[in-house]
Amino acid sequence: METACFELNGFDAVYDEYFDMVYRICYVYFHGHTADAEDAAQTVFMHYLEAGVIPETNEHTKAWLIVTAQNVCRTMLRRHHRKDTELDSAADKGTAFEYNEVMDAVMRLPEKERMAVYLNLYEGYTAAETAKLMKCRENTVYSYIHRARKKLKKELGG
Repeated sequence: METACFELNGFDAVYDEYFDMVYRICYVYFHGHTADAEDAAQTVFMHYLEAGVIPETNEHTKAWLIVTAQNVCRTMLRRHHRKDTELDSAADKGTAFEYNEVMDAVMRLPEKERMAVYLNLYEGYTAAETAKLMKCRENTVYSYIHRARKKLKKELGG
């Protein structure tokens, strides 16, 4: 009985520490649709709880959650016929994530460029780390970021 309580407390700590990050990744995937992002984020943590594997380090936990969030979002996007709705504020539900003009422009980027920019600039991963998370080569990440920056510079006027 104590083991289950300990595991739940460990889960609570992981959830508290990483929920905002997972939510933001899902939010980027779903182009600002908060309900879909919330569903996906909850699904990620359900997978984490069901996996029952306690990663060795916080960085491993963070990487596992990022990759799982990407996979869950891709699966949800493939499965559901979704209708477009107006963007609502991402600041609801107490989330400190701000939606602004730059993020709006990032959301309009193609998926791979959008994720490369988000992981690199917003989450602080290096190109090598981003490549591992996106399952591509490091030079490919540099290309995604370069193309994304050119598009953002053109759209945002410098």
